[in-house]
Amino acid sequence: DEEEESHDKSVKLGLGDFIFYSLLVGKAALAGWVSFAICFVVILCGLLSTMILLALLKKPLPALPFSMLFGVTFFFWAQYTLDPQAAFMVLSGTYV
Repeated sequence: DEEEESHDKSVKLGLGDFIFYSLLVGKAALAGWVSFAICFVVILCGLLSTMILLALLKKPLPALPFSMLFGVTFFFWAQYTLDPQAAFMVLSGTYV
């Protein structure tokens, strides 16, 4: 009975959550390696922030809002600012 009770309190992500995450990361990978890396890290940070809020509030929360909001915002930021800058630096032979 204790095992069933602890199983019911575990954190669960639905298949839809993983589909949306993979679609965003896949689109970012098509845009460029900088966008891909940033989206991947930001989605993980959004999941972590959701897990922290879940532990603090002790009530069910949706998994998508933080990760997708951060992911889409940083995707566009990276695609329109960082990817062109990285491409320019590679083509001009500038290395940091």
